[in-house]
Amino acid sequence: MSLMSEKFTVMRLFGDHMILQSGQENCVRGKAPSGEKIRLAISVDRGGETVLNAVSNENGEYEIIIPPYPPSYESFTLTFSCGGEEIVFSDVLFGELYHISGQSNMELPICRTIDPLAPVIPNGNKFIREFRVPVQCCFGKDEEYDDFQGGEWKCAEGNDLMDMSAAGYYFAEKLAKKLDVPVGLVNTSAGGSPVEARMPYEMLMELGGYEDFLARCTVPDYEKNTAEADRVKYAKWCAELESKDKISKDIFTAPVEFTKCRIPFYFRDDPKLSGFCGRIWFRKKFIIPDDMDLSDAVLILGAMIDADEIFVNGVHAGSTGYMYPPRIYPVPQGVLHTGENILHIRLEVRQGMGGFVEGKKYCLKSGENIIELSGEWEYAVAAKGEYIAPDVFFQGLPLSMYGALTAPAFGINFRGLIWYQGESNDKAPERYYDLFKAFVNMYRDRCGYDIPVIFTQLCNFDDPVQCVPPLSWAQVREQQLKCLDIPETAMAVTIDVGESNDLHPINKRDVGHRLALCAERLIYKDRLVPEDIFPVSAEITEKGRVLLSFTDNKAVVLKNPVPKHFEMILSDGKIICPSAELCGEGITLEYESEGNPVLLRYAYKNDPALPDLFSSGGLPLSPFRMDITQKGMN
Repeated sequence: MSLMSEKFTVMRLFGDHMILQSGQENCVRGKAPSGEKIRLAISVDRGGETVLNAVSNENGEYEIIIPPYPPSYESFTLTFSCGGEEIVFSDVLFGELYHISGQSNMELPICRTIDPLAPVIPNGNKFIREFRVPVQCCFGKDEEYDDFQGGEWKCAEGNDLMDMSAAGYYFAEKLAKKLDVPVGLVNTSAGGSPVEARMPYEMLMELGGYEDFLARCTVPDYEKNTAEADRVKYAKWCAELESKDKISKDIFTAPVEFTKCRIPFYFRDDPKLSGFCGRIWFRKKFIIPDDMDLSDAVLILGAMIDADEIFVNGVHAGSTGYMYPPRIYPVPQGVLHTGENILHIRLEVRQGMGGFVEGKKYCLKSGENIIELSGEWEYAVAAKGEYIAPDVFFQGLPLSMYGALTAPAFGINFRGLIWYQGESNDKAPERYYDLFKAFVNMYRDRCGYDIPVIFTQLCNFDDPVQCVPPLSWAQVREQQLKCLDIPETAMAVTIDVGESNDLHPINKRDVGHRLALCAERLIYKDRLVPEDIFPVSAEITEKGRVLLSFTDNKAVVLKNPVPKHFEMILSDGKIICPSAELCGEGITLEYESEGNPVLLRYAYKNDPALPDLFSSGGLPLSPFRMDITQKGMN
């Protein structure tokens, strides 16, 4: 790639290893001195060249339309020339180009999805490439960029593969194999961003409910001043802890009174620690046998709430500043030794919900050897502090992701938009359909074409911090199911691949492959991909019996020997759980009650682990809620 000057530029999406949408025109924009001629030469390795020309307008802007090229693994070189300057991009391909976006589960890189106890590394593919856009917030009323503010193309090989979106990569992997073409991904995902973070100021004002926030966030230097206030607040909190802490300085050398505990556990379950905020030390002694190879030792310490620092035999071995990431810490060479070793964890708890996430693995792994670290530990409180409000999370706010991450995508020709988002809308799930529909309509209007949209329905999750409102994820899923009413959309159901104790489940392979199946059916019109199955009706056929029918009754499978996720709501509000059995016309639900059931719910919980309903092709059916009617009623 040649360096660009301030006077002559090409839009940032263009770069070495880029993939452009095949079979359609592609627009390239940039800047050059007013009235200058810009020349674009498109050459192919085997020989041959196409030359395109443009002249910059009075504002110093130019635009060149690249004619359609067929998909190919053949590399092209794009040479831009203007006023004696030359910008060259090599190894450019034409294939399928997708915009992938959403929040952290789309952002999550492959390296975060590798199970350290049973690692499975994808093979990679140099013809799958990702352009990841750096997260940047914008809060100006009219702040809207016509180009991304950063990013570069990376091929799915080596270390670059491990940094790619896992869901995006596995989507591209299946699609590339199916179509036998290169697949490019433009990744604008940002952890914690609700759908309204992608909307412009005027749209948010029109939707309503954001007026007070928009009045605050659109003042000059809002983000800078707020971040500084949070920094000062946290620095003061830490200083107060430091002034109270009488044990940390000598924790490895001086005698300290420790109290026994068992890890994993949540502080809320211990009367002595419930509601604790501050700094606390944990200690574990463990024995390494003489014959254990320690050359690649790794500490696997589940997940902790909130921030931790790890010390092995008094030597710092790693740290994490917030609750979500898995704690996987390679131990520095020479720190471990045979015989007795000591592990210390300094945990910082900020909002009174501390602990070690249950259901996770806590161990030391080296080669095939594993030393269990869960069980009996000791703890000593270093300093108690006051509850400290979380810092303002800017990318989780309305408007924040529109100007720099969303608007610049409007001028790019994509085959489709792949969307994995919804977790951060769980505080007002009833609004999700209207918000998502408004976003899709706005995006399509600004793109100038009805871009197909494929989205991911939320998986199962039981929040260990207990901040997710009851049934809120079930309600978001219901709203997402309703979003299929939006034309040219498809939804990947993932209710079976979540992890009850982790917001970021590691099985992104199934997620990506299901998104690709949606694309095969919706975009590429593959008739061999089965249609999704949906419930049609729930009718009382006789007292104590309801017939649940589907769009394809013969393809419905009950996976669990005793189905457990069906619920009926009676007219008096009482909830009963019927039995369920397959029949030729769907599923027969039998119940015992004198009252009349009026509503049927399936998997209508935040965490309906191990769901019942699948298709004969092995895909889960979406959770749903529907009225129960009397047979023969319209």
